[in-house]
Amino acid sequence: MSTGFTELKRAWFWGWRTPRVLGGWLLLVGALGSLRWLGRFPGWQPLTVVLSLFTLIWAGRQWWCLLQAWCPELSVAWRPRRHWRAWTGLVIGGGILALPWGLWGLSSRFWVRLPMDAHVVNWVTLNRRPFLVVAALIYLGILGWGLLWGPQHLRITPRNRRGTPLQMLAAVGVQVGLLAVWLLMSGGIIWGNYWLDQRATLLTIRWVTAGSLLLILLGFTVASLLGSTTLAWSWVGQPKLAASIKKDNHYRWWTLSLGVVWLVVSGAVVMQTMTSPRLGATTLISHRGVDHHRGVQNTLGALRAVHAEHPQYVEMDLHETQDHQWVVLHDESLQALTGRDVRPAQRPLRALVGLPLHEQGQTGRLVSWQRYLKVAEDLHQPLLVELKTTPQDSPGMAARFARQYGKRLRRDGSAVHSLDYRVVATLRQRCPQLRTGYITPFNWVDPRSVPADFYSFQRLSVSDQFILAAHQQHATAYLWTPDQPLAMTTLWALGADGQITNELAELRRVVRQRPQQAYWAILWNFTLSYI
Repeated sequence: MSTGFTELKRAWFWGWRTPRVLGGWLLLVGALGSLRWLGRFPGWQPLTVVLSLFTLIWAGRQWWCLLQAWCPELSVAWRPRRHWRAWTGLVIGGGILALPWGLWGLSSRFWVRLPMDAHVVNWVTLNRRPFLVVAALIYLGILGWGLLWGPQHLRITPRNRRGTPLQMLAAVGVQVGLLAVWLLMSGGIIWGNYWLDQRATLLTIRWVTAGSLLLILLGFTVASLLGSTTLAWSWVGQPKLAASIKKDNHYRWWTLSLGVVWLVVSGAVVMQTMTSPRLGATTLISHRGVDHHRGVQNTLGALRAVHAEHPQYVEMDLHETQDHQWVVLHDESLQALTGRDVRPAQRPLRALVGLPLHEQGQTGRLVSWQRYLKVAEDLHQPLLVELKTTPQDSPGMAARFARQYGKRLRRDGSAVHSLDYRVVATLRQRCPQLRTGYITPFNWVDPRSVPADFYSFQRLSVSDQFILAAHQQHATAYLWTPDQPLAMTTLWALGADGQITNELAELRRVVRQRPQQAYWAILWNFTLSYI
């Protein structure tokens, strides 16, 4: 074990001290940091495009230099045509495998700029479960190929210097271990900042937060460079290296330059993170019309109870019935609340209204949309209506809803959103004065691809980039569904305009605290952006 670790440290030493490699790290770190900083600007700016292409090309060059550091015969064994084949394969394969993850904090900056036809976005959304399964299988296939056969097929190394799958798997384990250590270190820093935020002055908190951001970024930089070096070392069969390396007169200059470049670029990223608008006013929205399990979701009893807490919106759900009316229900089936596998599309409204519903030891009654809307209007309670769709819906359902209720909902100060973009587009066309939003089950495309007045972003895959993209087109960003103080605080620190929650009173308590008490959440979001 100690011998293996000694060899690994030598590989790191060679991957750091070799002048050509060290100079490559300098430019690569600078380019990655600059791309992160440029990510605050909308769209694909010319500088962003050029720098992105340069970063991809230079990343491939850096892998090549690393391999040559341990395997000098590569420069003789490779012909230029094969060199470019391997180089291109490394860049494309590595990019595909890194995109679902942080990619140095650049993943969300790529997805948020990905243009896509609205029909394609809608098809993926409505078929998200099989789509995600297929995407996961393809991803695992590429990963497995890269670990087992990639270096051989891409001719990355000569035949007699190829690493085994076990060596490559061990290298991945080292990389994951390094990131785990960095994550634990970051968690300790965040906890320390949380403790400080409750006690120190705003000026002290800001300075400590900025320093903590730099420290977290430094840890991630070191873990990334060492992990990349380990993986490249495994591709050439983990060769045994000399304990020393030929000294170079320019080594100290290159090291100092790398430190200066990292500090300048990282300082710019930290300053940008600190000065971005966050921790502002938040719209409080009750999810399914409940708070802390008081009342049965989407019932009149729950609506009256939660109205007493004065949410800006009560979010609720509608399904079309067999006779083209609407009933207030979230699930496509009544199985969970009544124990009967009955779907609204299979029954007329009169057969559904009044059915007893049971949840969390409480009882309520299924209610019609007309009745629910009337009670909300009597209470002067604005609604956030989720109009759900199924393959059994009648033709023109969304247009009919707009015709019957669009002006009325606008007058009430209510809004409508949907997972089905066809509904959003129809409502915006038929009733342009009504606020209409699009719900994203996961965030993977430029919001401009699906124009809306607001977006209900799924919280697990959201980033400040998607919120910023919404704001750049003068749309608001609501996030769903945080129910714990940790999630509420971190989403507040992302700059969300509102949160849709089942714990309304808890959310109100969170956003009433002094903003400086939640600066630790800026660190949390910054750390998560890299994984």
